Amino acid sequence: MTRRLTPEEKKLWHRVGRTVRLMPGRALDPADAEPIDLPPQPAATALSSGETRSARPRKPSVPDDLSGQRRIRRGQSEIDARLDLHGHTQDTAHLELVEFLLRQAGQGARCVLVITGKGRLGTGILRSRLFDWIADPQLRPFIAGYATAHPRHGGAGATYIFLRSANR
Repeated sequence: MTRRLTPEEKKLWHRVGRTVRLMPGRALDPADAEPIDLPPQPAATALSSGETRSARPRKPSVPDDLSGQRRIRRGQSEIDARLDLHGHTQDTAHLELVEFLLRQAGQGARCVLVITGKGRLGTGILRSRLFDWIADPQLRPFIAGYATAHPRHGGAGATYIFLRSANR
């Protein structure tokens, strides 16, 4: 038995639907295309080069090498490099992360481990900001995906970041 979505569920589903791309040969179902009153989106921020970007970050695309990434998430393979952000402020952690990821991508690394810690209540500020930082347009072209680390690599206090191969 199926039920109709509530207006709140429709709004949420519409938001999710805007984040995916249709497969080739697929068309949008007209019933799903009906306009829904959504809260206003964050304003676009102007960049120094005259471009604009949305203030809300996008998540990186699906990882490239799924079997290799599964092995890493299970703790069966080693990672290429680690970055420990313990003791950093948000500003210094962001700078370190950007430099680290760009350097590792340039060296051909495929998987790096970023250790942020969990924070006192499991909601550490560096951990929560990490996902905003890797969604930044400056880093997005280098990132294939991310996943919570295996317990032997730090579990919820660390994140694997999968980098795109240089020849893509």
